[in-house]
Amino acid sequence: MELTHVNKLFAGFVALIIGIVLITSIATGTLAATDRTIVSAEPFALVTLGCANATGGGIFNDTNAACTFTLAKQPAGGTWQAADTNCGDLASISVENNSASLYTAATSGTDYDFYSGNGSIHMKNTTTTQGADYKSAGDWNTTYITYTYCGDGFLSQDWSRTVLNLVAGFFALAVMGVGIALFYNVYNEARIGA
Repeated sequence: MELTHVNKLFAGFVALIIGIVLITSIATGTLAATDRTIVSAEPFALVTLGCANATGGGIFNDTNAACTFTLAKQPAGGTWQAADTNCGDLASISVENNSASLYTAATSGTDYDFYSGNGSIHMKNTTTTQGADYKSAGDWNTTYITYTYCGDGFLSQDWSRTVLNLVAGFFALAVMGVGIALFYNVYNEARIGA
């Protein structure tokens, strides 16, 4: 039984809609496997940790062990992330200090040191890291750290990420080709414009 023009048009539209839904799903899964995961603004309260002194104007002794802390997503020893050269270290480190609701970007090497081998941050005693007003309510000199890490589904080999990134594009081309073929077939059979 031959499909009518309306049925072919309907089938073409359904194929396109299903293709769009599947492309979104494929692209989301591909992104999780090919891009590092972002941790946004992981908080460390320097006063609570015992690094900064709330009653001393926010000044702290940066030789204090509490001024060095490890980021939550640092890969544990023995995991594939720790052993992998593409994933072993955390990346794109950004540190902001909040003192009396004023966010200040901290400078690596001046305000803090990042140790990639163990994923730890050591805060230094500078004007950027000191709290300006500890008498107000709210955040008392909280440091926020943003960084990226390799999630469990991350593909560690470069070639596998490249191949997977191509899948969504080829799938989109295939769905578009089916839609164009159906619409062309209807156009041809109906002799539109003849």
